[in-house]
Amino acid sequence: MSQVIYAEPDMNKKVKFDRGEMEERIVDIYVSADTLRDGETSTKREETADTAPNNGPGDQHSEPDSSGKRPFLVAAVCLGLLCVLLAGIIGLSVYWRDQLQTRYNLIKEKDHLQSKLFVIEQHCQEGWRYFDSSLYFLSTKKKSWEESRQDCQGRGADLVIINSKEEQTFLFNLHQRAWIGLTDSVTEETWTWVDGTTLITGYWGTGQPDDSGQEDCAEIYYEQADPVKTWNDDKCSTNHNWICEKVV
Repeated sequence: MSQVIYAEPDMNKKVKFDRGEMEERIVDIYVSADTLRDGETSTKREETADTAPNNGPGDQHSEPDSSGKRPFLVAAVCLGLLCVLLAGIIGLSVYWRDQLQTRYNLIKEKDHLQSKLFVIEQHCQEGWRYFDSSLYFLSTKKKSWEESRQDCQGRGADLVIINSKEEQTFLFNLHQRAWIGLTDSVTEETWTWVDGTTLITGYWGTGQPDDSGQEDCAEIYYEQADPVKTWNDDKCSTNHNWICEKVV
């Protein structure tokens, strides 16, 4: 058919065509050209199909489907954020709890100090003396040991209990011969304080206690050279001044 299309015409020949024959030849030319183009297109498609790799069922490579992992990833991220948030909330709670506790303790301590100061000022106006968290009252009258203790108890206190060398020195400097809260009237030679505790460290004068004539009560006797050797035992019925103590 290509020879028909591209053959050079013989111009020396005179050929007569009628109108019908001319139209038929023109149609043949166009049909031949279309057929040629369709053939070339089909040939190219076959060549492309032959050269293309044959991807069979086993040769198909598909992208991994990650859509199934995405919900787990989102859940893990959310869980991590919740853990961080929870840790922050717990940390803040502990911090503010400690702050509030510290503030409460400071307020409580302040109130205690104010109350203590008020008590000290009030008692000092009534003749009491303050030393190392205790108030001391030195009587101006003289009574027996038992009567002296009753007077102290009526003041919301008791006869003094001496717990240290510093306290002993403080009382010695009051320069008063006075009853203290120590006796062995319950058990002889077992000296006991008025709160029921047994004497451990005593500040007896030289040769004391000597229990001369049922001397079962102790006094502090200031007419001594050494301030930590001033105690003396005396008869409980003897009238002396006394020292009351009230712990603030």
